[in-house]
This record gives sequence, C-alpha cells and structure tokens, in this order.
Amino acid sequence: MVDKKGKKQWYEILATKNFGNVIIGETVAYEHKNLIGRVVDINLGNLTRDVKLQNIKLKFRIINVSDGKANTEIKGYELVSSYIKRIIKVGRSRVDDSFDVVTLDKVKIKIKPLILTKYKAQKNVLKNLRNLVKNEFVDYIQKENYEKFVSDLVSKKLQRDVRSKLNKIYPVGVVEIRLMDRI
Repeated sequence: MVDKKGKKQWYEILATKNFGNVIIGETVAYEHKNLIGRVVDINLGNLTRDVKLQNIKLKFRIINVSDGKANTEIKGYELVSSYIKRIIKVGRSRVDDSFDVVTLDKVKIKIKPLILTKYKAQKNVLKNLRNLVKNEFVDYIQKENYEKFVSDLVSKKLQRDVRSKLNKIYPVGVVEIRLMDRI
C-alpha cells in the first residue's frame, strides 16, 4: 500500500528573537502548513542554560515556517507544579488570583499570580494584597507591549517591583506569576 501524502519532513523549531532564535526542538510533518499552531513546551533553564530558571516552563506556538525552520511566538509561561508545592510552607498564607488583561499592542493574556506571605495573615490583609497585586499587574501590562512584558516576566523584574510594593502592606515571601497564557 502506497502512502498518498508522501514523505514526512523534519523541521527545526526556533525560539523567539528574545532568546536569540536558538533551536528548541525538531518535529516532523507531511507539509509545513500542518505545523502552524502547534505548541512546544520547554524548560527555561534548558533554554537559557541557567539552573536557577529550571522551575519555569515556556510555551512556544509555531506561527510560520520557512526554509525548514519553524518560527515561534511565546504563548505561555508557567511555574512547574513541583516548585509550587516546594515553596508552600505551613504557617504562611497563600493568595491566588486570576484575571485577563490586554497589552498595549492588543494582545489578550490571562494572568494567575501567586503570593505567599512570610507569616499567617488575616483575611482583610490578604484581600488588600490581592487587590494591590491585580492593580499593579494590570497597570503595568496595559502600558507595555507583549514582547517587553514577556521579557520583564522572564527576567523577574516585574515580580521584584510588585513585591517591594506588597511588602509595605505585609511581609511577603514570594511573588510569582504562576501562569501566563496568551488567549
């Protein structure tokens, strides 16, 4: 029996220009148009060769293919679940939230921040922390384009800035974005 589709071809998957267009993987397909829209997960520690970033997973979506190379855009950012379990300690409070924001260049994203306090906190303090973190992230994201936002997110600049403001309300141990997904 002869396959009518022909032979599958190998395609290299390239990271975005933020990461120097390095090869993050390979995939096979009958035609290059079948690759568009595929999502590839990669550990940020492997991508940047920095062990400190191994707790973060980036999602790249293939947007176009040329000359056997698939170009991508960053679709998502996620903390590894084992890391979240490791940083949560007894005697501390956890604040979670989820909201959608639109960047300056009209990219809609979902953000899920995670805040861990250094000590147990009262409900009204946790409510104030949740409101402040939402306002800070929304204000920042609406004023920046998507590429700059992702760059600041990966370099942890955004989290450091928000953490310093949250510490004025209550001592905070961890401020992270647990999940960022492009909608």
